[in-house]
Amino acid sequence: MVKKVLKKIIKKKHNDSKKEKVIEDKTIFKNKEQNIEEKSWLDKNVFLKLGIVFLITQFLGIYVSLVLYSLGLNQGAFFEDINDINNSILLIIQILVFSGILLVILKFSKGRKVLWIIEFMAITMSAMIFFTAFFPTNDYIVLALIIILLVLRYTHRENVLIKNVTSIIAIVGAGGLIGITMGILPVLTFIILLSIYDYIAVFKTKHMLTLASAIVKNNFAFTVSFPNEKHKFELGNGDLVIPLIVVSSIISNGLFNNNVLVATLCSIGALAGLFFSIYIVSTKKIPLPALPPQTAIMVLIIIISWILKL
Repeated sequence: MVKKVLKKIIKKKHNDSKKEKVIEDKTIFKNKEQNIEEKSWLDKNVFLKLGIVFLITQFLGIYVSLVLYSLGLNQGAFFEDINDINNSILLIIQILVFSGILLVILKFSKGRKVLWIIEFMAITMSAMIFFTAFFPTNDYIVLALIIILLVLRYTHRENVLIKNVTSIIAIVGAGGLIGITMGILPVLTFIILLSIYDYIAVFKTKHMLTLASAIVKNNFAFTVSFPNEKHKFELGNGDLVIPLIVVSSIISNGLFNNNVLVATLCSIGALAGLFFSIYIVSTKKIPLPALPPQTAIMVLIIIISWILKL
């Protein structure tokens, strides 16, 4: 009798230990799944939002560029000839000098007030271009819209939506104008040189990370934000304005048989480059400039289009 009782007790303990083992294994597996999820910032909604913002900037930018072109504002930025390659070289030099000034400001004065002033000037000039394209004959409406935009921006500095709208207006205004002032060869030169600079600034000197940190910390309108529960993605305005410059240049000054088709292909390629960058940032959690892959794809599309005589 005693033996039977002992056997039952031993059997019960053995079954209990099995159950505990199963529960433990399930817990470990669940924890592993959670860790895998935590390791990735990947979110389909980020890609959706990015795609929508990209399309908005492209369509608005093309419209703005065509209006500005019709108004005769398509002269070179530095030299009257839009096909003069020196226009792109001088523009790159201007960007380098501006970046150097920003770094000095950040190093010696923390740069908040100065950066707000720079942002204010950039928004004002870009918004003027943007609203002029929609109201070319009414300066009062243009002025009123600029004032409304600035008031909203500086009374709601932490508001992500208002900042994003402000950034998009700045991107469309600047990209639409710059695009029509450069021919295909200067544009290709410009984006290739800028991509090289972007790569060096992120991976070699790393000063772009310093600038990005200050911009994100103060919510400046030099980026478009895509926050989610896992991470707040910040896309630099340049990653949206450069494709717009290329597309606007092709549509306005292109030498292809079908400029609209080539411009559309470049736009799709640039978006693919953006998606690739966001995917790498999400999964690897490393800073990655979007411009180099965008540029590589767009340059390849332009070369193939030229060979195929599109």
